Amino acid sequence: MANSAISKLIEAFKTPQHDYKLNTEIFGQFDADKVAKELNLEKLGAEKGAKDQPSSDSQIPDEIESQIQERIEAAKSTANESAENQLLTYNERISNLDFEGHFSELRQAGPLAISDIQAQIQRGLNQMNTRRRKLLDVEKEHSHFRKQNGLEYRTAKLTTPSGTFLRVLIILIMIVSETYFNGTYLAKGSAQGLIGGVFEAASFALLNIGFSIILTLFVIKQVVRRGFLWKLIGLSGIAAWLMTVIVINLGLAHYREVAATFSDGAGADILVRIIQNPLGLVELESWMLFAIGMLFATVTLVDIITFSDVYPGYTKRQIRWDEEQEEYKDEFDGLIQELDNIKEDYNENLKAIGNALTTRQRELDNILSGRNRLASLYSAHHEQLQRAANSLFSYYFEANRAKRSKPVPDRFNRRYIVAKMELSSGKSFHPREAQKVKDRISEAKQILDEQIQYVLDEYAKGIRQYRNLDILNKEYDYGEEPKIKDETEEVQQ
Repeated sequence: MANSAISKLIEAFKTPQHDYKLNTEIFGQFDADKVAKELNLEKLGAEKGAKDQPSSDSQIPDEIESQIQERIEAAKSTANESAENQLLTYNERISNLDFEGHFSELRQAGPLAISDIQAQIQRGLNQMNTRRRKLLDVEKEHSHFRKQNGLEYRTAKLTTPSGTFLRVLIILIMIVSETYFNGTYLAKGSAQGLIGGVFEAASFALLNIGFSIILTLFVIKQVVRRGFLWKLIGLSGIAAWLMTVIVINLGLAHYREVAATFSDGAGADILVRIIQNPLGLVELESWMLFAIGMLFATVTLVDIITFSDVYPGYTKRQIRWDEEQEEYKDEFDGLIQELDNIKEDYNENLKAIGNALTTRQRELDNILSGRNRLASLYSAHHEQLQRAANSLFSYYFEANRAKRSKPVPDRFNRRYIVAKMELSSGKSFHPREAQKVKDRISEAKQILDEQIQYVLDEYAKGIRQYRNLDILNKEYDYGEEPKIKDETEEVQQ
């Protein structure tokens, strides 16, 4: 009993729960032997044959034949439904490829790119024209200054940031050094010692170096300019500087000697001593203090003269001209970069569209290949159903025929034809339409290449227009326009 129960359980697991053999095909394989056993075709055929049923003149299929037909039609309907669902999925995938949308994007991308480049070129030309006019004004001013002052054959002396820092550092070091040395010598007459001497000396150091800076910058440097009046001003500045630093440093030296003997009224006594006996210094330290002050004043004069170009105003104009040129170059490079960005963006977009079309073409090929395979499998499945129907009817007819004593009905001698169900979704995308799409894709790729070339040509045209701004007529003035080269010339690389 136990073995019998287990055998039945194993048999139940082995028995399929449907009319198909287990396999990996889409539609499966209709199992005619299983259906024959379920319907007891051989047994029922023999029983009915022994009774000569159905009758020889029967025109209508009996209940056994109807059951066979129902099983075959059910399998056919299931296969058709599965195939329709598969085709619907394929058609949706074809629709999702959106070829028309990409064709539309492709037709619009090129003109939009060209329009954007042209608009950017026009904006850039307006900016560059304004910047160019300003540069020309500064250049004219610079050229006029050089010509007027005989500086055509040399450039202005410019200082680097490190050089400027070093010059300023020298001035500060001299101020601190002179203050320290003066304070050291003045400590003799200061009630506060060295600290008091330093504070008293700081005013003398600032006056000594400050007057040297001011007179050198605004008066002495005028001696190199053209014209007798300017040279007279420069020479007067030299005399004024020499007199000023002598008076300041003599005053400092006399102050040292007077402050040592008078606690109050030292200022008035200094003026009397300078007027009556300017060189009447009696101590060596006072002469050392005077010499140190003159040395620092002279070093300051040399430092200020060599700080920039010796010709007044030349360095300032040179710096302004250089800055305008640099700003013009930066403006030009910025506009070129903007054109490059627009060109690269649209090239990438157009190439992305082209790659998308290629990808969708491959996807279309895969979809059509899958559809064709599905159609072939559907036809093969229908043929398998026809063979299964032949087998099922043969089981019944032959068992019935073997037991009959009377002739069988005429339909026993005819093959049952399984009518094929056509796929309603199979004609929504004809292979000719697929070829048409492929032809349009090829045409779109050609248009894509042409539009990329149009964008590159427009970009090159913009570069030429920008560069032509630098090719100006020598007689260009405010009322004239610059002469522009022909746009067919090659872009300078």
